[in-house]
Amino acid sequence: MLKSHLLCECFFTVQEATRYSEEDKLFYIKLVQDGMSANAIEREYGVKRDQVLQWVERFNTGGIDALRRRPQRTYTPELMLEVVQAYLAGGTSYPQLARQYNIPNNSVIFQWVKRYTSGKSLKTTRRTTRMKNGRKTEQVERIEIAQWVIANEMDYVGATTHFNVSYGQVYAWVKKFKQGGPDALADRRGKAKEANGQLTEMELKDLEIKRLKARLAHVSTEVAVLKKLQEFERMDVQQKKNISQFKHSRKK
Repeated sequence: MLKSHLLCECFFTVQEATRYSEEDKLFYIKLVQDGMSANAIEREYGVKRDQVLQWVERFNTGGIDALRRRPQRTYTPELMLEVVQAYLAGGTSYPQLARQYNIPNNSVIFQWVKRYTSGKSLKTTRRTTRMKNGRKTEQVERIEIAQWVIANEMDYVGATTHFNVSYGQVYAWVKKFKQGGPDALADRRGKAKEANGQLTEMELKDLEIKRLKARLAHVSTEVAVLKKLQEFERMDVQQKKNISQFKHSRKK
């Protein structure tokens, strides 16, 4: 499940951009070794808890060399996208992903996720992964898109291609729809204000039909894949049976 607090994790502040010397890191590590908790260090010294724990883990696994500044790495768009999608899929955290992919700072991943969910590109010095730009939509279409995402097991990325909208738009619409229903997707800004978010009976029926069609298409795809898998399994069993019969006949 997608984490609802995606952009609200308060431990990413300007202080994370602070460059700490090797001596600074060793000082905080020594405090932990002496029994001071990372939470207490954050309260007293203002150094983020996760940052301290990351230094401690590096020191424990790689010694003092692991604390030294490394040359700035260049990440491919494919790797950045893989990390972002792993986070959005849920079940993990920035520190866990930083350890898994050997990324030196949690805030690097945070910035990737922030850019991705805003519909911006994930850039490197050599290549760029272009994200779709947002476009103007009506309330009915926003509802249809939100329903499509939900019907397709929260496929945000698929929706960007299917409806030609940005990831940031899709993410925001689904979140609003889940929290406040169709009315939450009405445009209430100035001249663009839509009629109190009220849909006609015909529009509601049309949306329900589209929702059911989207769900049916998704389920049908799953059924088709399952049937194909079962077919391959039957073929495999038959092939093994034929081989066994062939070997048995050779022995005679």
